[in-house]
Amino acid sequence: MPRPMPSALIGRDRERAEIDRLLTRAAAGEGGALVLRGEPGIGKTALLDYAAIRAAGALVLRTTGVERESTLAFSGLFSLVTPLADVLLAMPPARSATLAAVMGLSGTAEETVPDRFRVATQLMMLLASAAERRPLLVLVDDAQWLDRPSSDALLFAARRLQAEAVAVLITVRDGDPVDFPTSGLDELPVEGLPEADADALLARGGKELAPAVRTRLLAEASGNPLALLEIPGSLSREQLRGDAPLPETIPLSPRIRRMFHDRIGRLPEATRTALVLAAADNTGDAGVVVRAAAALGLPGDSLDPAENAALVRTHDGRITFRHPLVRAAVYDGATLSDRRAAHTALARVLPGEGNADRRVWHRALAAVEHDEGIATALEESARRATRRAAHAPAAAALLRSAELSTDGGRRTRRLAAAAEALWAAGQTDPARSTAARALPLAEGEQAARLLRLSGVIEARAGHLRNAYDQLLEAAEAGEEPSGTLETLIEAAGAAFFLGDAGRLAVLAGHTAAIAPGTARDRLIAYLVQGHAKLLAGAYEEARGLLDGAAEQAGKADDPRALIWAARAKSVVHGTGAGLEHADRAIRLARRQGLISLLPLALSQQSADLIGVGGYDLAYATAEEGERLAVELGQGRATHLNHKAMVEAVRGRYDEARAHAEEVLLLAQRNGSAYHAALARWAIGIAELGAGRPAQATGRLLAVTAVGSPGFNPVVGFAAMPDAIEALVRTDRSDEAVSLTHTFAVWVDAAPTDARRALLARCRAMLDDRSAQSHHEHALELVTALPPWERARCELLYGEWLRRRRRGRQARTHLRTAHELFTGIGATPLAERAAAELRATGETAARGEPGAVDRLTPQEFQIATLVAQGMTNPEIADQLFLSPRTIDYHLHKVFTKLRLTSRTQLIRNGLPQPAEPFS
Repeated sequence: MPRPMPSALIGRDRERAEIDRLLTRAAAGEGGALVLRGEPGIGKTALLDYAAIRAAGALVLRTTGVERESTLAFSGLFSLVTPLADVLLAMPPARSATLAAVMGLSGTAEETVPDRFRVATQLMMLLASAAERRPLLVLVDDAQWLDRPSSDALLFAARRLQAEAVAVLITVRDGDPVDFPTSGLDELPVEGLPEADADALLARGGKELAPAVRTRLLAEASGNPLALLEIPGSLSREQLRGDAPLPETIPLSPRIRRMFHDRIGRLPEATRTALVLAAADNTGDAGVVVRAAAALGLPGDSLDPAENAALVRTHDGRITFRHPLVRAAVYDGATLSDRRAAHTALARVLPGEGNADRRVWHRALAAVEHDEGIATALEESARRATRRAAHAPAAAALLRSAELSTDGGRRTRRLAAAAEALWAAGQTDPARSTAARALPLAEGEQAARLLRLSGVIEARAGHLRNAYDQLLEAAEAGEEPSGTLETLIEAAGAAFFLGDAGRLAVLAGHTAAIAPGTARDRLIAYLVQGHAKLLAGAYEEARGLLDGAAEQAGKADDPRALIWAARAKSVVHGTGAGLEHADRAIRLARRQGLISLLPLALSQQSADLIGVGGYDLAYATAEEGERLAVELGQGRATHLNHKAMVEAVRGRYDEARAHAEEVLLLAQRNGSAYHAALARWAIGIAELGAGRPAQATGRLLAVTAVGSPGFNPVVGFAAMPDAIEALVRTDRSDEAVSLTHTFAVWVDAAPTDARRALLARCRAMLDDRSAQSHHEHALELVTALPPWERARCELLYGEWLRRRRRGRQARTHLRTAHELFTGIGATPLAERAAAELRATGETAARGEPGAVDRLTPQEFQIATLVAQGMTNPEIADQLFLSPRTIDYHLHKVFTKLRLTSRTQLIRNGLPQPAEPFS
């Protein structure tokens, strides 16, 4: 027999249909999430109740955000995870130990969590494992008030439960000042009821209303269900009958809150005091409230009148308020002394170590004067939160601790620690303002740390010049050599992105004055000095220093150092040469749970994959990096650039331009000449491939103008062969000759076979008498190039031969070019090669897309890992997806590749990237 609908739910056909679709898909094994957003009282909670009733056979997990609980780490997750404790404890420790520890379910000492998203990945694994037994419905009410670690974990999991029987339904109060980011999830605005449904709900109250009164109330309520239910009860019988005038205005939320104030005011004094206890409590445990009431000398039945007035409900030992507005009306309407008394009583009766943080917060909320004892206890609470990577609650504790401090030095130290915790929690603006408050009071190494934090914040926010200035000041104030070097390399990043050789030279001088004590220190010093030489045009010196930096990488298992080493190798030996270091950095970051470092490592890996021609995997890696960067609040520009480059290579010119133009807008805001240069290069390649050399020339000359402000040699020299081809095709040979000479100087200073091949190709386009020998020299070295550049060498030579009526010789090169372009999906250039072949009298084999080309980037990424022999759980750990989601995508891979088992995929493999060129 179907269960009845929630009593307040009338109408809502659209919302119910969306919820039913979500539940139906989840029952069929297809996960999904939906965010319901609307004003207070609009009926969001009633829709959650509807979903709970409709989810036949599903395990319903429910949590509610409580404003005064938002400072308690993982309190929002507790009611979701506790019912699944048996599932969690049965899972392998590698996938469960951190979550079990922070929930207090493991019975072991709480471990230190190195990254705030490790809990998120294990929550995702837990929900996926539980859904193998029966479908899950996860209901999250008032999500804007969840503690930050809980909301981060829930959103991370909700975005990734694609192939599990899990439906996630989240409500968010519209217009609340607390930010709750829901990007990547479907949203459904919940609006006022239509007039007919609103009239039916108003009639449900059983009040006899005069027609004019009914019309007025419908207009004032604007379809808000809570208003329709509550406003009639606040009016006198005479007002309802129309015999007495209604209030001049009935504003919605304030009016409803005032009505609750009036209803609360009519209760006995003991009941009002007990309600303040219940509103101040953040456990929901009726026993705690009863004990606190007894501590205040209240009778045991104090809450009964509030229950009779339908303001609160007690069930299964829990106290719940009729609506969050009731709780707010109770707490905000109480006097300061009443609130202090409530918090003091609650702190006194909360038992056990598990409530240590709650106790200290109640004491802190009761305090009105400086109290070093409470401040110290809050600082210890912050340490506990930090060990669990719960940085937002740690910051809240430290800020209150600073307010209660009796000593200026301790206050400054706590403010500085709060700024660092806010930054670690991804709260950029509060971190910046807190650091600014602490900085004028700080001295010595503490001042250096705050300046470094401020500089890092400015750099990530895109204010590169401010970042450089603050980081340089931090380095000059630093007293510890390794810490100072860490600051200097952060400053060097800002200077490098700005393309400012002078600023980099200043930093190089500072690193030269520091005696490095470790391999990591030497790596940083070489990197800063090498990049300074590079921007100054001292290419041979730069090569020696950057080679020295790369050599240090083998002595460290530090993912960030490996990323730096990969960049150094790519600068010296060509993009792609750092792939081994980038791969290792990613493996270590995943193994160590350093999720916040992954976008940086993935951007380096995708760049190196492009350098060796692994375009499918490069694109998939860039997509994963962009997805994580958005979730972590990091920059997207590098990932967008890499996607644009692959799209340009493959002839997806409109997509390439769109992504690159987006980067140009970002670069315009933050002044990053480096990202702007990469974007213009991608657009130039797209225009050149589309047969628009004039447009390509404008973009590429802006990138390759040595000596111009912001010229970046890493991008500029790499883009020169494309700029030279564009100039030749627009009959600007003199400029092409000059640029080729510039490119030759670079190749002589940093020679590789790949660069020599590209230089020979450029010379072949400019020197017709010696063109054949230049072309042949390029082809002698062509194996050092990725497929895209190799195909272009073959195409240009084939075209040159055909124009000289040497069709038989041309065919070999044009055929090779056609095959290579077809193989990497560069359809427009494959068609150009085919047209040239037809002009020689030969028809190219029809280039049908291969099976691999039909895979999505994520499917290709998964197929590649399977081909390497990894199991589904291992791949799930790598990609932060559930094993079932991996299996879901793998079945699609099998269908598209016409395989029947993973054994065939392992045996047959997929096209792999070429070896890094040298």
